[in-house]
Amino acid sequence: MLQLPGQQRLSLRTRRPSAASYPIECCHQGGTIIKPTQLRPAKFDELHDNAVPLIAAGKHGRDTVPEEGGRWPVSVVLRPAVDGDLSRRLDALTRVAADLAGPRHWHTGRPGSAHLTVRALELYRPTVEPTEPVVQRYQAAMSRAAADCGPARIEVVGLTLTAGTVMAAAVSADDQADLFLDRLAEELGPDGWLEVPFGRRDIWYFNLLHFTGDIRRPGTLIDWVAAHRDHHIGDETIPAAELVRFHHSPGPERPFMRPEVLARISLAGLPGCPGSRPRSFVSTYSETEPESGRV
Repeated sequence: MLQLPGQQRLSLRTRRPSAASYPIECCHQGGTIIKPTQLRPAKFDELHDNAVPLIAAGKHGRDTVPEEGGRWPVSVVLRPAVDGDLSRRLDALTRVAADLAGPRHWHTGRPGSAHLTVRALELYRPTVEPTEPVVQRYQAAMSRAAADCGPARIEVVGLTLTAGTVMAAAVSADDQADLFLDRLAEELGPDGWLEVPFGRRDIWYFNLLHFTGDIRRPGTLIDWVAAHRDHHIGDETIPAAELVRFHHSPGPERPFMRPEVLARISLAGLPGCPGSRPRSFVSTYSETEPESGRV
């Protein structure tokens, strides 16, 4: 049986080994997206409620530089424009969170780093080449999926906490991000093996800060996030999906995991036309606490 990169280590893990993001609760029936009734999915509340006592007690997750078989793998992401208003707002929130949390935590929400993960594709490996056959297959699957999708409008609706991150909650404002997520799953086929055991992602989010050590002012951080739970941060239409890998950038002031773009695919297909055959997608994603290293 053919083993894909990193696949041999999957059986050793019990947690979803993805990079860093999720999408919004909904299901598809016959190609029609049924959106949730809540603007902010209840899972963000669950994540927050589970994380608060851990952060208060200093028992939160602590991210580490990725190693072979770990998190931060090759992934498909959506990123806002580096010089856009949404990126500036996410960066401002990241700076406040970092000031409260203290030094050395990863500034994932800085411009160029902030992203929504559509799908993680394999476990981390230090060397990835764009010319690899598997990487070429990822790119081809993205192109086929994007042909059915238009630009994705994302709205960021507030902050929350997870056991390992400060997170900005987002929703798909026009269904195109959700459509691309499902079309990509179809087109990847066996190359989508990593996330198959965990079901469909069911929230969208930007992680702003990944904790890597002690939190300097945990109580103040908790209170600040609580005050911004329902807080319109901004929105943006994202015109392309990207295939990326990540590099640890340990800069003295704003360390982060830097995304390297392996491919960029325009979401300029015919939106709302997922094909002629009816399909049914139901969210079965069951994880209640994202790993601190999701992209």
